[in-house]
Amino acid sequence: MIKMNAQVFDIFPLSVFKDKIEISNEEKNNIINFICNSEKETKNIKKRKGDAWLGDTKGQEYLFKNSIMANLSNLVSEKIKIYTEMLSLDNDKLCFFYQRSWATITKNNERIQPHRHDQSNISFAYYLLKPKDSGDIRFIVEPQNEIAKGLFHKEKLDLGLLKNVNNRNTPNVDIFIEEGDIVIFPSKTQHATIPNITENPRISISGDVTIMLKNSLGHERLMPHFDNWQQF
Repeated sequence: MIKMNAQVFDIFPLSVFKDKIEISNEEKNNIINFICNSEKETKNIKKRKGDAWLGDTKGQEYLFKNSIMANLSNLVSEKIKIYTEMLSLDNDKLCFFYQRSWATITKNNERIQPHRHDQSNISFAYYLLKPKDSGDIRFIVEPQNEIAKGLFHKEKLDLGLLKNVNNRNTPNVDIFIEEGDIVIFPSKTQHATIPNITENPRISISGDVTIMLKNSLGHERLMPHFDNWQQF
């Protein structure tokens, strides 16, 4: 018998934060009605078959500026600061800004295509209405362990070259979502949703957050506060 002394170090994790936000049924229904009315207002703007309705591409990208969203935006703010504390950041040295916020409506056989938000720092999705089987969120990465390009594609699994799928060899991870969940992650992370296979719509609220330093003394890379910017 050969004695094995090998060690494996699984490093560089992507940490996706998930928590609950509970609001009253009255508030939830008011927000749902507001979002559905916003969709109706943009019915003349075309979208591709199979794509969800995305408020940020339909002129509805500042949802949190509406007074009806005041309580929910405050609750989301609290969760975002818990997320940055999890990353060991000192929130007292940072300013947080909602760069934009919008709703999505995903109906039968619709989905949100893979994308990322390179213009911001932190992104989130809050699931206001989430029927069973209406689609979860998928995170997509270029696997760190892919020693040959395309090695971890599904076709390699079908051909038997890849014996199984695990966290060391998968380019996709799906996170199970329930109504009332909020998911927070780095904006640069590519993500998508699983198609809604029910007859009931899934409604989520997404947003992008920019962080700035209160005092940029000694810092070269993080964004300085815009109070010190010069417009020309």
